[in-house]
Amino acid sequence: MKIAFSPTIHDYRGKVESLLLKKEASNNLMLGLMDYFKTTISKDVYFGYVEEDGEIIYAFMQTPPNNWILADIDVDHRVIVHIANFLYKKAIKVPGVLGPVSKAEVFVGEWKQRKKVDAKVHMNQLIYQLDEVNVQIDTNGQMLKATKADHPLVKSWLIHFGKEANEAMTEIKASQMATKFIENGTAFLWNVAGIPVSMANQSRKTKNGASINAVYTPDEHKRNGYATNLVAALSQKLLHDGFAFCSLYTDKANPTSNSIYKKIGYNEVGSSIVYHFYN
Repeated sequence: MKIAFSPTIHDYRGKVESLLLKKEASNNLMLGLMDYFKTTISKDVYFGYVEEDGEIIYAFMQTPPNNWILADIDVDHRVIVHIANFLYKKAIKVPGVLGPVSKAEVFVGEWKQRKKVDAKVHMNQLIYQLDEVNVQIDTNGQMLKATKADHPLVKSWLIHFGKEANEAMTEIKASQMATKFIENGTAFLWNVAGIPVSMANQSRKTKNGASINAVYTPDEHKRNGYATNLVAALSQKLLHDGFAFCSLYTDKANPTSNSIYKKIGYNEVGSSIVYHFYN
């Protein structure tokens, strides 16, 4: 079994993209990052792959200083054991790991044993895919693309979204993300009677799909179906734009959001658990 890093994104895509596309929605994070690095300098990124008997069988990667990503590809757990050993022997930093539950847990067990560290679950998520919108979108509201004038609102909502999602979100980071979302034309607001009441963002793109993230409704507007209508409208727009499917991540422990997404037409296709290591 050979484990190595590709020297370029072009080489990496040639090696692993077809494997990742077999579970495209579940691998949307890696595929989206690979799409991003086609036009961005990637000298510090680790593009890992596993080869056996001349065939590429697995992929993993890291964009330092972030967590290592394990792909959703069907392989024996020994492959994950070998990856952990490979990173350990090369003395490469591993702040955490994320991926399908079964694979992440194997990696965590090996890493704890080798490095004598502890691990904590940071987030336990489900991955959903939608091929068709199943709900009628409320005509009393309207989906509008966020503009520069909406920057303060989007920034504020991103900060609150970070708190709800247990993701660190500083004022500076939220401001930068709001600017990026608005400039890229990916942030959308659900407006009712001229008032923005909910937010969602079109995130990563893969070969056939697009992801939705940063879905947020402030407390005073919750339980009115606003997020449902916005996610449904944005999903419909993405399908209309030519994507074959939409995907998103949800907190496994939040039955409300999971039921909402299922109602819209999203079906569970994978899992993603995030572990952080600490001494």
